Amino acid sequence: MKRATLVLVVLIAGSANGADPVPYPDNFRSWSHVKSGVIGPQHKNFASLGGLHHVYANKEALAGYRTRQFPEQSVIVFEWLEWSEKDGAFLEGPRRQVDVMMKDSQRFASTGGWGFQRFVKDTKELASAPTPQVCFACHNQLKEDGLVLSKYRE
Repeated sequence: MKRATLVLVVLIAGSANGADPVPYPDNFRSWSHVKSGVIGPQHKNFASLGGLHHVYANKEALAGYRTRQFPEQSVIVFEWLEWSEKDGAFLEGPRRQVDVMMKDSQRFASTGGWGFQRFVKDTKELASAPTPQVCFACHNQLKEDGLVLSKYRE
C-alpha cells in the first residue's frame, strides 16, 4: 500500500509541475517538411550535432509558421542525422536524436506553453538531457516568434 501511494504521489506531483513527457510523434516524416540544414565540421558543436537536420510540423504548427502564432496542439519535430560523404555527395546517416516541441498552454505553463522532449537515436527512449527547462531557457528568447527557432521556407 505504501508503494502504491508513493507512486501515485510522484505521478500527481509530476503532472502538476508539467513534468509529463511529450509523447513521441509517430509518423512525423509524413507531416509537412519545414526546412533542412547542415552542420559542418567547422561548427563548434560538430562532434555532437554535426550532420543533416530536418524540421517537420503537424498541420496546427504549419499554420503557426505562417503567422508566428502557434495554436494549441502544434507539434514541431527537429530530426538530427549523422552524415557521410562519398565523391562529393552527402548522404543521411544514422539518427542522432529527435527533438520535439508540443504546444499545450495548460499542461506546459511553466515552459511558455510548450513541452520539450529529446528522444535517443532511433528509439522512443527519453533523453535525460537537455531538460525541458534548459530548452525553454533558449526558446524563451524568441517570444516574438512564438518561442520557435526555425522559420518556414516557402
